[in-house]
Amino acid sequence: MEDARKRELAGEMNELAQRFWAGEAEICRQFWGVPRTTEEQAHWLRLQVYKEMFGSGLSGHPDGIIRGFIEKLSESLPHAQTKEQRDEFERDIRVLGEEFNHYRLFADILEDATGEPVRLEKLRGWQLPEDAKLQRVRQSARENRGRIGEAAIGFTEGGGASFFYEGRRIGGDPLSDAIAAACAVVFGDETEHGEHGASEFAHNLHTEEEWAEARDIVIAICQQRLRMRYEMFGLPVDEARITEITEGKIAPLNVYA
Repeated sequence: MEDARKRELAGEMNELAQRFWAGEAEICRQFWGVPRTTEEQAHWLRLQVYKEMFGSGLSGHPDGIIRGFIEKLSESLPHAQTKEQRDEFERDIRVLGEEFNHYRLFADILEDATGEPVRLEKLRGWQLPEDAKLQRVRQSARENRGRIGEAAIGFTEGGGASFFYEGRRIGGDPLSDAIAAACAVVFGDETEHGEHGASEFAHNLHTEEEWAEARDIVIAICQQRLRMRYEMFGLPVDEARITEITEGKIAPLNVYA
């Protein structure tokens, strides 16, 4: 496949994804656009705390990205023998620190808001059904679609940081201010190592058929991400709007612009 064609397909994939990022941002504004009670905020905070600790993320580890990085570091330390290996090991330490800090930020906010301690043994009970479905969609792509599935998972991870993009803009009361500050930190971390877009697909996709397969996987993941966001905020899942977003009836959102 010609490089020019790959760039064209990557541009189309980015535009597709940015419509879904805009959809997630729209749901965030729908929730935060009106005053919310502490319990309404605590509802989504519980899922976010769960996701920060046990979300599989790029690692696919059954106990979450934090545990995945801890095990990876333990296994890779004896092999950090060259400059490149030491650099990679140090990068993984830094990413682990960032990921745990994201968990800590939202756990602290939830604890302060509810006055109840956040305990690891409680977290798995905080996952919501649509998020569990999202995990299954990803796992199916990982197990059944190989490198194409992995590429699609990596591309869609985090929803383009649109949740944090919108969250950093709220405020007006102590809880909202704390949420905005946490979202600003996470957004900064995600954008620092996240603006790769669909260009990375070029390393994994080599035919028109593979690009079409990747597009189908991206759509399936992103549609489920929207359902997860609706449920996260205690809003009815709007399947009609999800269809409209899939069809492009929304302005794309590029949070890196």
